Amino acid sequence: MTPEPAPADQRSDLLVGNAAAVVMVLAWGATFPLIELLVQQWDMFSTTASRQVGGALTLFAALWISKRRFPLHRSLPWRKLIILGFMGPAFSSFFTTLAISTAGSIAVAVVFAMGPLVAALVARFCFAIPLQKGIPGGIFLACLGGIVVKSAQVGEASFTGGEGSMLLNMVFWAWYSIAAQRWLKGYSQLEIAALTILPGSLMQASLVAVLWITGLHEMHMPLNTTTISLAVFIAVIPIAVGNLMWHTGVSRLGVTMMAIFANLVPIIAILLAVWLGAEPSFHQVAGGLIVLAGVIYAQVLAARSRRTATGQ
Repeated sequence: MTPEPAPADQRSDLLVGNAAAVVMVLAWGATFPLIELLVQQWDMFSTTASRQVGGALTLFAALWISKRRFPLHRSLPWRKLIILGFMGPAFSSFFTTLAISTAGSIAVAVVFAMGPLVAALVARFCFAIPLQKGIPGGIFLACLGGIVVKSAQVGEASFTGGEGSMLLNMVFWAWYSIAAQRWLKGYSQLEIAALTILPGSLMQASLVAVLWITGLHEMHMPLNTTTISLAVFIAVIPIAVGNLMWHTGVSRLGVTMMAIFANLVPIIAILLAVWLGAEPSFHQVAGGLIVLAGVIYAQVLAARSRRTATGQ
């Protein structure tokens, strides 16, 4: 039985993994409301393709600069990259946009709160990865906290069935996250993030072009300061930076632990609202503290378990 990629004993790896998780949470914090704003003016396919293509170009440019040479060559594992790009960035991004455009950000956020449980189930049943000690309790607290954060707004949510798209997104994303670390072992996290998003973004751009040329789907993509700013920000920050930090965290903390961290994403939206003058509700503060408790609980128990196993 192969263990889940977990934090190494070295303190530096733990620090890097947790730092990446914090940056990921900050980068993903505004994703749902910003996408919801953009799909009000752009159609679903254009919204999905724009952020994936923009994110791919950003990561590819960073990879090119870091390597100081053109990073694409024939010896790359293209079959694996295409599968990962389709199952991860392409499929996941499409289902996220579909969920937000059909169900709204509140209902989607409630389903998103179940992310740690979904990640654990995918890891267990698709990759035979056992749960580390402390993870079940962390999953429970993270899911509970994520639901509490949105509990005051559940009455405003529009549950239309689109939430199933978000569930599919989380399943595909968890599978992709683990498979990428296994299939591309030896590659840097920047290479994994850039090379797996590239095939998916090309597929989506091609799909949009076909739909536009054939007229099979009515395209709405008005260009103005607002839509361009939203598209660029979503591509660079949540997609490029957020995905890179996600892979970095998964390589050191494991996908389930990163999914627990991801339940802090709504808290960032709350902090942004507070910064703009809004007052947080009791549910929001309580939910955020519960999720944070889950993050700490899972890591403390996992660390104790490793020390016991090594006789320290």
